[in-house]
Amino acid sequence: MKNKIQKGLMITLIICSCITSMMAQTKGQKTLSDYIQSEELKGWINFTDDNPINATSIFDTYKSEFGLSADDEMRITKTETDNLGFTHFRYQQYYKNLKVMYAEYIVHQSAEDKVKSANGVLVKGLGLSNKNSVNEQQALTSALQFVNAKKYMWQNEVAEAQLKKERKDNTATYYPKGELVITPDHFDNLFDASSFHLAWAFDIYTNDTEVPSKKVFVDAATGRIILSVTTEPTCFTGTANTTFNGSKAISTTLFPGIGYGSINDCSPPFLYVYNCGGGSAPNTTIYRDQDNVWTDQSASQCMYGTERTTVYYYNIHGRNSWDNANSNMVAYNNANAGQNNAAWSPSLNAPAFYAGSTNNANDDWNTLDIVGHEFTHGVTQSSANLIYEKEPGALNESFSDIFGEMVESFSTGSADWLVGANRATGAIRSFSNPSANPYNDPDTYQGTYWTSTSGCTPVIGNDYCGVHNNSGVQNLCFYLLSEGGSGTNDFATNYTVSGIGRFKARDIAYRALTVYLNSTSQFINARAAWIHAAIDLYGSCSNEAIQTGLAWRAVGVGDQLFFLHTKYTCGNYPANGTFVQAIENVIAASTCTNTITASSSTVTFTASQNVILEPGFTALNGSNFIAYIEPCSITMYRTGSDMMSDAERNGGGQTILNSFSSPSLISVFPNPASDFITVQINNSDSETNFKIYNSTMQLVRALNAESGIENKIATSDLSPGIYFLIATTENETYKNKFVIAH
Repeated sequence: MKNKIQKGLMITLIICSCITSMMAQTKGQKTLSDYIQSEELKGWINFTDDNPINATSIFDTYKSEFGLSADDEMRITKTETDNLGFTHFRYQQYYKNLKVMYAEYIVHQSAEDKVKSANGVLVKGLGLSNKNSVNEQQALTSALQFVNAKKYMWQNEVAEAQLKKERKDNTATYYPKGELVITPDHFDNLFDASSFHLAWAFDIYTNDTEVPSKKVFVDAATGRIILSVTTEPTCFTGTANTTFNGSKAISTTLFPGIGYGSINDCSPPFLYVYNCGGGSAPNTTIYRDQDNVWTDQSASQCMYGTERTTVYYYNIHGRNSWDNANSNMVAYNNANAGQNNAAWSPSLNAPAFYAGSTNNANDDWNTLDIVGHEFTHGVTQSSANLIYEKEPGALNESFSDIFGEMVESFSTGSADWLVGANRATGAIRSFSNPSANPYNDPDTYQGTYWTSTSGCTPVIGNDYCGVHNNSGVQNLCFYLLSEGGSGTNDFATNYTVSGIGRFKARDIAYRALTVYLNSTSQFINARAAWIHAAIDLYGSCSNEAIQTGLAWRAVGVGDQLFFLHTKYTCGNYPANGTFVQAIENVIAASTCTNTITASSSTVTFTASQNVILEPGFTALNGSNFIAYIEPCSITMYRTGSDMMSDAERNGGGQTILNSFSSPSLISVFPNPASDFITVQINNSDSETNFKIYNSTMQLVRALNAESGIENKIATSDLSPGIYFLIATTENETYKNKFVIAH
């Protein structure tokens, strides 16, 4: 009981002196004190069962006994009956017709209409004038200077319009209206008359996340600030009974006197969800609820989806609103009844979610992924600005599908890889199998179900040359990069992609969209953008970069524009070319001769799996020749200007001379070798340093060899493949290549 008593002392005012005066009444006359059974706490009175007290007239009958003067008045402000049948009468004290702030008293009456108890705060002995020296405008100026907010609610046109509509009063406004009151100069509930002053009171509602709304009291005699009290915040946590995601917490705005509205102004960007009522957007009617437990499922779903989309972009990508500039996130819900769609409006910078063909909320076009989809059109508009037709338009739609799915995944913890699957009529697109019935979207670039964009005039009737239909290609690419998969595409290309997870994939896709693409980007540009993004995030030749390239290859973007899987070489180089590359294999001199001639130019053979030098291949003395295997070969996933640098290829930036020495100066045998090689160097130096590099020019051995002596080196631990031996003396550098074939 100790804590309860202490708490009671903080919220009540003792009235012992009142009761003492009551006991001094004429002997034999019943006073209020005669009906007091006990004082559980000071200021909290329990009455006897036989008392004749009337709850509505207690302060008229016993006014003097409560210590109130002729200038004091107690007015009932609220009456409530609880579930036990008790009725509670709340009184407010007034002095000379002015409210005495925080002087409130409650009288409790049982279900049998007997006053059982009373408690509260009364202020006795007030002796103030009710005439002010400072006028209302002067006091307001002082109050606004004190609050010093960047913006106020009356400067918010939406809030002002809504207030007028709700109150059915065109003059209603949040602009502060002053009220003369009697107020204390401190707020600790230990009030006495000497601490009270005549003051102007203003409710100042701010629209500033750093400055809370306040009730400010300005001394009506001097203009100084007497007291300020932070009012209840306008932003509250409510409960949304959503259509597709169950009961969820949301943030809403309390409009004083009219209830909670579908506006989230907790922090920028502010969120506004409007009710189009089955008509077209825009409409400035907000949804409203009295207890902040929202039963309108469609409103709840749209509010929740808008909030989760905002949080996703900020928490995952550090993006502030659709434009990354904290602009409001505005959504028009319940639009265009009878139509099945959702749309982003560039003119409104906001999406509209259609009501569907029925009156059921589960027919509405506002699932989590659809809400995320539409706001992503705004993200695209403010970044790559992909034009809404042909290939750029298909990429535009696909990015919206991707990030709509990621909003849903972020909110639910899993991905269903379908677009709008929660709606009553089911999904409209599939990531994992775009070409399946009933979707019939292409899973291969220019393959089955592809809408040709060549010579196409974009109109509504052809979906602006297939923007929704052709989005299936990038959608499948994203799915494969996330989850992995293998198969054969429409061009009979076999593919295998090892998934890197949807979280890495979404970061690659976001960077590609917001950093590398522009308004006219095609699918091949998207491929390059994704690969560049993967390299930026995870490194050159990383598994993430390789799998990104393979995912695009799987959907048919890249191969047909670059090189063959196997390249056969014949003739003399560098006369006929300096760079030979293939996706998988380069085979030199298979049915011909292939000679690397003496030249200052470098000839390079590279592939992702094999570079095979047949017996007809010769590298002449004085030639510059490199052959290497690169799993992330240029032909596998890079654009022509993105070949590995020499520093990458050579392992840490060592300079590797490319000319091959005469076999009479440096010999490696047997070649091909298995468990060992023998190195013989024929020069005048007694000792030579040499290093062995693998096909990607990573150092695997560093040894010393004596001139003129056969130096035997174990190679059983080396993987099969091509190796390079670099020997350095004081005067020269020699090179040779050999093959390990266990």
